[in-house]
Amino acid sequence: MRVVGIFVIVLFGLMMAINGALMLASPRVWFRLPRWLGVHGSLTEDRYATGWGAIQVRIAGGLSLAGIIWVLCNMFLRRA
Repeated sequence: MRVVGIFVIVLFGLMMAINGALMLASPRVWFRLPRWLGVHGSLTEDRYATGWGAIQVRIAGGLSLAGIIWVLCNMFLRRA
């Protein structure tokens, strides 16, 4: 069961990293991902692909990546 748990955590983290990177790089491309991979929730391309909405999506992507990096740094660089 531990192996399955680690696999699920790694898969979830990888999916979040892909989403965060695409959100930060290009909200328009992020909205064109399949629904199961993009995890858009209630966000729509019409409202959040350009303008102020795109800035909000980019901020969310940056925060997602920052959170993932923070967790990884605490996991691997923590001093005993």
